[in-house]
Amino acid sequence: MKYLVVAVLLIGADVYAEQDPKILVQAHCSGCHSLQLVESQRGDRDYWLKTIRWMQKTQNLWQIPEPQENVILDYLAENYAEEEWGRRPNLSLGLQSAEFWQ
Repeated sequence: MKYLVVAVLLIGADVYAEQDPKILVQAHCSGCHSLQLVESQRGDRDYWLKTIRWMQKTQNLWQIPEPQENVILDYLAENYAEEEWGRRPNLSLGLQSAEFWQ
């Protein structure tokens, strides 16, 4: 049943891919895992391509037609790109002064 749902989504995704690339991401990704897993990741196009290849090699992800794969990669690289991260900025001097804590 799961594969039937994915097949229907993929057929429908072909029709709407040019209008809304998010539909392709939903069709290809949500068949195996939550979209929250996608949304929690960040990376450039190469990162997303390697992730897809890893899933195809180790998780039985199907072969995605090249035009659809390109739309997916462009969408993910644009909307889930790497962001600056790391430690929060240092506290301002005012907050660190003994005067503040009295």
